[in-house]
Amino acid sequence: MTLTEDAKFELYEELNRLGLTLIAAVHTHPEDWVGLSWVDRKNQLSSKDGFWSLVLPWYGRTPIERLDIGVHIRRRGAWWRLTDAQISEHFRIEA
Repeated sequence: MTLTEDAKFELYEELNRLGLTLIAAVHTHPEDWVGLSWVDRKNQLSSKDGFWSLVLPWYGRTPIERLDIGVHIRRRGAWWRLTDAQISEHFRIEA
């Protein structure tokens, strides 16, 4: 995912106007690897602790199984990937 700094600024301005807060980003990868690439890390939408980044495999092609998703959270200035057990405990996919 790549956004210019101007695009990020406009996004946050629009969210502020609407009274909304960005808490997560969802993007896709072309294959089944759902880690955060160096491009993802370089172009993060937020470096704030508590921000979530979800990565869907195969460009988000359905059906998507919960454990196929890369779930990452920003903590202590770094990205941490949730384990399958953590994903199973805290996430569900609904239609």
